[in-house]
Amino acid sequence: MSISVVVLGRDEHLVRQIEGYRGELIVVRVCDDAAEAIAACTAGAVDVLLVSERALMPPMEQVDQLTVQRTMVALLDPKPERTAAVPGLVEIQDTVGMVELEALITQALVGLSQEATEREPGSTTAQGSGAGREGSIVCFWGSPGSPGRSTVALNYAVEAAVAGLSVVLLDADTYAASLAIQLGLMDESASIAQMCRVVDSGSRDPARLRSACLAVEVAESTLMVATGIPRASRWPEVRAAALRRAALTLRAHHDLVVLDVAPYIELDEQLSFDTQAPQRNAVTVEMLQCADEVFMVVAADSLGIPRALRAIDELEEKVPGIEVKIIFNKVSSGNSGHGPKRRILEAWERFGPTHPVVGFLPNDNPNCHAAILAGSPLVEIAPKSSLRSEIRSLAGIKSSDSPAKGKTRRLAKNL
Repeated sequence: MSISVVVLGRDEHLVRQIEGYRGELIVVRVCDDAAEAIAACTAGAVDVLLVSERALMPPMEQVDQLTVQRTMVALLDPKPERTAAVPGLVEIQDTVGMVELEALITQALVGLSQEATEREPGSTTAQGSGAGREGSIVCFWGSPGSPGRSTVALNYAVEAAVAGLSVVLLDADTYAASLAIQLGLMDESASIAQMCRVVDSGSRDPARLRSACLAVEVAESTLMVATGIPRASRWPEVRAAALRRAALTLRAHHDLVVLDVAPYIELDEQLSFDTQAPQRNAVTVEMLQCADEVFMVVAADSLGIPRALRAIDELEEKVPGIEVKIIFNKVSSGNSGHGPKRRILEAWERFGPTHPVVGFLPNDNPNCHAAILAGSPLVEIAPKSSLRSEIRSLAGIKSSDSPAKGKTRRLAKNL
């Protein structure tokens, strides 16, 4: 089986070596600049972009574009980095022989194919770059209309941290990030944007990713928090592919990564002639696809349930293969009548899809408002509230131990 190669850089000696070897590698084009090479790879469905020197290396955004279409990038360098920082990119010693070059490229193509398979919705194949431990990614999503998604995600992460798990909470809502506000953090640095810049630099070092986070002490436990962008206009700073790699790397080194994402999943490029343009909602779609478990938070009232039904229809149409678990939030007799759980289940079974219902969270406005006002989670404001108890059950925490009410929280420095 032949492997088509586009060579970036006028290295005539390299081209002669490949053609003289007469192996599986076939040079289909030689390009002078990155833009020409990317266009050639995109138009011709090329297997490999072979970059002859580091100075010609295209930016990570373009490497991502090639990876999506299963074109790998091989960089020849005097001092290559042996650790694969980015899937689809391999660095090779520039003095390597043709036999080893062909073997390394073939191996990298196999790895890229496996990576593409893992990206398919529903895949349970382990991803990430860590060794030894493998956590999970839990994503909280919901329809537009403030169903309480961020509040549930925050307290879910806090309860897991209090139970002794190593937890990272990512605010990936590119429309209305709120976790920093709910934790009383005056942070304008946008940790997730910093993470994307780390990944775009070619690094997947978990220590560098953690250094972008804030260590928040909650009820004598520590929760790593990656704050969101403070202004929605900064959404282009959060690249979906880069954030996905950051989340997978963190998952490989922590027990749990909790994602809070925006409700919108329509891809902007469908409305544009420029298919390479940044996509406003790509972060949400990418996080839903890479998550091990997706919870959909639904407001349990006459507005929230119809909105959720329409959102699920849109999800199944535009991002097929995502299995969501339903959490009904703000459950009360005032919203649903006498016997609210029974009435909600009856309505859902009659009109709703087959996605399982895994939780009913009570409407606890007083404690939620008090928590936001204090910039603290429920474990510090209302440790014995029924809402906190239900979220603990949702997180699979059975211990009945509760910290004393009024426990304060301190913000630690970036690690």
